[in-house]
Amino acid sequence: MTEKAPEGIFRALEMSRIPVSLDPFLPRALDRRWEGEYSGDDLPRLRAASPEGAVISVRVAFTLIRGPLGEIRWQAEIEGETDQVCQRCLQPMRWRFRLRPDIALVGPDDRLSALGEDAERLELGTDGLLWPAAAVEDEILLALPLAPRHEQCGAGGHREFEPGEGDREAENPFAVLGQLRGKS
Repeated sequence: MTEKAPEGIFRALEMSRIPVSLDPFLPRALDRRWEGEYSGDDLPRLRAASPEGAVISVRVAFTLIRGPLGEIRWQAEIEGETDQVCQRCLQPMRWRFRLRPDIALVGPDDRLSALGEDAERLELGTDGLLWPAAAVEDEILLALPLAPRHEQCGAGGHREFEPGEGDREAENPFAVLGQLRGKS
């Protein structure tokens, strides 16, 4: 009877920590699962787009694979949360996200026209390296809601404008112009 390795050890053998940068075109980078976590200190542009003192927590797992056209693809699972301000009630809220990008990586001199015009691609810098934190940050910033709001925000329960004294029947200004025009 063989003894099973504890799950923590087994998981450590099949994944690698996310490096600061890596060359996605090296064979040893392909078909390998990279996992790790990022905080606000690792994602400065997301920190700048969040309210001051916001909690930012991001978990990432990604794989580099060879696609059907020979391209290198970055397939990622990005989950996390960050604080935002509800644009309806202006109170703090927690925005949770779960993203699944599948993007072709394009080197500095490679355009991969075989992918087609509408294919999603990530152009690597002049160094030809993938900077995972920057790629993750790009995906989160693209998904960031323009006007975040609570799902059940209580601020929208009343009418924004109530009829008041200033809403009395007034003569249409264009009707006055029509009368002036008819007198000439």
